[in-house]
Amino acid sequence: MGTPGWLASTHAEVPAGVDWLGKRERRALMRFRVAHRRADWLLGRWTAKAAVGSWLSQALDRIEVLAAPDGAPEAFLDGEPVPLSVSLSHRAGRAIAVVADAPAVVGCDLEVIEHRSDAFVREWLDPEEQELVDAGSETQRDMIANLIWTAKEAAAKVRREGLRLDLRHAVVRVEGSFAEPDHWHRLCVEWSDGDGTTAGWWRSEPGWVIAIAGDPSIEEPRSLIAQLPASLSS
Repeated sequence: MGTPGWLASTHAEVPAGVDWLGKRERRALMRFRVAHRRADWLLGRWTAKAAVGSWLSQALDRIEVLAAPDGAPEAFLDGEPVPLSVSLSHRAGRAIAVVADAPAVVGCDLEVIEHRSDAFVREWLDPEEQELVDAGSETQRDMIANLIWTAKEAAAKVRREGLRLDLRHAVVRVEGSFAEPDHWHRLCVEWSDGDGTTAGWWRSEPGWVIAIAGDPSIEEPRSLIAQLPASLSS
């Protein structure tokens, strides 16, 4: 089992301008004409590049993170592919990125703890998962429902399928206390289509849930420290 690294950031941490982007990343940015979509893309790109830079101990001006044909992020150093698995998720002005050495494959997701309707729970959660939601306290219900959904998405990214998979075929089982925020706890996603299980980790933070999954099974994720581009660090 390997230990992935993870990094979270917000819009306020994204460097001004685009000098910290590589040439191919700038071309990718040009596809986004709507301001908020550009801002979200820049947030995700900054978080992923900073995570890869920290993992490799390399300056960000040597790193690019580009989308593979299936949409998953891939890291490049001096224009050449790096044997890393990178996963990225952003939501409501916050992003996380996860990095691990290949051949491990990692996936991550984060969600705002928001209300999930009874109809959503019935439609998208397995009966076993519904019981987990119902067993929680009134204040925990939405956190548990969002956690289950987040774990499903993280596990789907490990399979390089994302939401192309029917996540109703994934059953999430979690360990740890729902009343213990800011700590990593184990989770497991079992696929009813016969493709085995995907193990990972989850944590809650005030207003948020985060899930990281990996194949093969991963150790508890370690926090990475963002590195500024050389042009901004002096």
